[in-house]
Amino acid sequence: MRGELEKNLLSLEKPLKFASKDNFSNLDRMADLGGTVRNSCTKVLTSAPPAEIKTQITALRDSFSDFEKLGRREKRKKISSALRIVHKAISFSEENARENVSPEKRTRAQVPEKKPYPGADASSPSVTRLRGVGSRVGRLLAKKSIHTVYDLLFYSPRKYDDRRKIVRISEAVPEEFCTVRGTVASVGDIRNRKRKFFQVVIYDGTGRLRLTWFNYNPSYLRGVFRKGMSFIIHGKVSLAPGGRALQIIHPLAQDIEIIESEKDIGNPLQFGRIVPVYPLTEGLRQKKLREAVRNALDIHAQDFEGLIPKDIQKKNDLMDLPEALEQVHFPPGDVLPVDLDDPESVADSRAHRTVIFFEFFVLQLGLFSKKRKVDESRGISFNSSDALPEKLLCSLPFALTRAQEKVVSEIKADMVSPRPMNRLLQGDVGSGKTLVALASMLRAVESGYQAALMVPTEILAEQHFRNMRQMTENIGITVVLLKSALSKVDKSRVHEEIKTGQADIVVGTHALISESVDFKALGFVVIDEQHRFGVVQRAELVRKATVPDVLVMTATPIPRTLAITVYGDLEISVIDELPASRKRVETFVLRDTQKNRTWFYNRVRKRLEEGCQAYFVYPFIEESENQDFKRVRHVTKMVEELREEFSEFRVSLLHGRMKSDERDAVMDDFLAKRCDVLVSTTVIEVGVDVPNATVIVIENAERFGLSQLHQMRGRVGRGEHESACYILYSFMSGEESGERLEIMSETSDGFRISEFDLANRGPGEFMGTKQSGVPGFSFANLIRDSALLNESRDSARELMAEEENIKKYEKLFKHVREKWGDMLELDTNS
Repeated sequence: MRGELEKNLLSLEKPLKFASKDNFSNLDRMADLGGTVRNSCTKVLTSAPPAEIKTQITALRDSFSDFEKLGRREKRKKISSALRIVHKAISFSEENARENVSPEKRTRAQVPEKKPYPGADASSPSVTRLRGVGSRVGRLLAKKSIHTVYDLLFYSPRKYDDRRKIVRISEAVPEEFCTVRGTVASVGDIRNRKRKFFQVVIYDGTGRLRLTWFNYNPSYLRGVFRKGMSFIIHGKVSLAPGGRALQIIHPLAQDIEIIESEKDIGNPLQFGRIVPVYPLTEGLRQKKLREAVRNALDIHAQDFEGLIPKDIQKKNDLMDLPEALEQVHFPPGDVLPVDLDDPESVADSRAHRTVIFFEFFVLQLGLFSKKRKVDESRGISFNSSDALPEKLLCSLPFALTRAQEKVVSEIKADMVSPRPMNRLLQGDVGSGKTLVALASMLRAVESGYQAALMVPTEILAEQHFRNMRQMTENIGITVVLLKSALSKVDKSRVHEEIKTGQADIVVGTHALISESVDFKALGFVVIDEQHRFGVVQRAELVRKATVPDVLVMTATPIPRTLAITVYGDLEISVIDELPASRKRVETFVLRDTQKNRTWFYNRVRKRLEEGCQAYFVYPFIEESENQDFKRVRHVTKMVEELREEFSEFRVSLLHGRMKSDERDAVMDDFLAKRCDVLVSTTVIEVGVDVPNATVIVIENAERFGLSQLHQMRGRVGRGEHESACYILYSFMSGEESGERLEIMSETSDGFRISEFDLANRGPGEFMGTKQSGVPGFSFANLIRDSALLNESRDSARELMAEEENIKKYEKLFKHVREKWGDMLELDTNS
């Protein structure tokens, strides 16, 4: 049973909710709302509320003393602010009620975590505080990464449906999109002479419309569509074979909505307007999500008032952010629906441009804040002497490229400066990044400091260790390897060498960030393929030094739009020239047919007979239990097939689940030419350097991104022989896969490939991991909105140029810290 305090709080909430409903449509009809709120506040204050609530409600009551004199805009702000206070008071009251349950009546699971009472300016409240969003819907929203009200406000529709007019089926025009309403007449599988398909027929009294699926889950569709149920369906109408019946082929789940009652038809959120269509998860319906967004806008859109400074807003022709949020979710009725796939359509919408600009702007402010923090720190000023780097370079049988020399100079300038270096080094496969990094590490060693290189895999760590030890063995440098798989004795020995300073250069995996690793004088940190590490892992290594110089390396060429988003706080160096000895790899993109397989097997055999070696790469270690991946080839099966096909050669297996010493033995055999064919997963993707390997076959290439394929192709072409890459895609994946992959045969330019890959897959998939550090945007798209990204960066730079702006726009910078503080390692308490 609810207590008196909570009852009175709910009575206070009721008129405020009614006033805010449907974008404050009821506000003008409410007489003396200010008096109603003040009286309700007085009732709350007579309920003996805790001191925290009493202070907030007293202030709320006083703030409504002149409510009737305010303009409509100010009234809306006042109501939204009041609702936030009341919701937090209700939440606090419920927490207290649970805490006051006697211990014998309270189960362990019910013991709440004590939390301070959040004031009106606290961070975004949980989405479950919204009307109609309980724990069940909250769990569904969490699957779409919607945890707070602000997450919901910045959850972008996938598209918009124009429901200002629902047409009769008899009025539907073939080859045009329309919205119809109908009742299910029949449901079931249909089989004709050519194929089997699933069909639902709906009617509306004027005609019938077929909904047809060729690739389908029959149990799911039978569960959705039952005879007699009513639906709203949006899609492109076409003529069925025979030219008489109307049909929609493969209508999407988000384009089909159940009409539960006639009340739904009169719901202004769902019909008679342009409606948002959101990405869903199973169990979540558009209707429920629209209602949650509407409630969030009514109460919390005003939280974003003034976050974009007025001069920046005017300069970039932006709207007030609360109004923009309203329109991107529920567009006004006098405009055409925005096509989110059309850059011009998005650019023509001030509301969308405003929200997109704001997403970019907040991140850019975070990046500039981080850069300022680093710039204001005092780091190490290394010696300008080149003695050790020169010894290394003079011992090599080749000269650096002009691009390598340029980057060595850029890094040297940073190292000599007392300002901490934070630099990104980009370079295509085989461009010589590691050599540049080693020369820089030697400069740190010459100044009396240690250097560390952290890489994502043990195979890559072992490769770098062998190469660096070989290149420095004649200049008196001690290079050690630290990895998780070392024996207890070896690990203890390496730890001691690091602690005493006997180890000059330490190469390792994430084992480097273990608490037991203690450097004597770490001054220079290199992080290779850093997008494979989480933010916390990178920070842990850097913290093992006071203020080290940091060099981040990647062999995945990163397009500028992504570079200034992910690495906006770093200086960027690019090695855009390959050594003259590096040979172009002839590339073939083939459909996986028996004819093609026989052809490239013969070509591989010829290379093996010439004494060269080959890689065969597959996406999986073993057969997947997922039915969708049953036809995807895997190393466990293919190693046996290839041993039979190439029975006269030595074929070995390599994958990530093997023990470290087993992987070491396989790689040692391959390097020593005791193995001819290496059958592997993508563990060989980065860094593996075997000059005698001249052929790589990559199967089920549709499972990989283009940049990843480019990396794997880079495993060959490292020696004196001509090399070849065979990229096979499954006949089940369709012609689109082949078309996407064709760029691999057209160019060996990693930057061109990465631009194409980013445009096709998006930044998260492009970087290849959820821990990549790629910021998640909802409305913004790095490719489509690159112009707005540049504008937001310029505006952020101008704002950060004036120190006093950080205090002047305190609310904005608080939002920056809350949004990006963890990822950018900003001080979230300042």
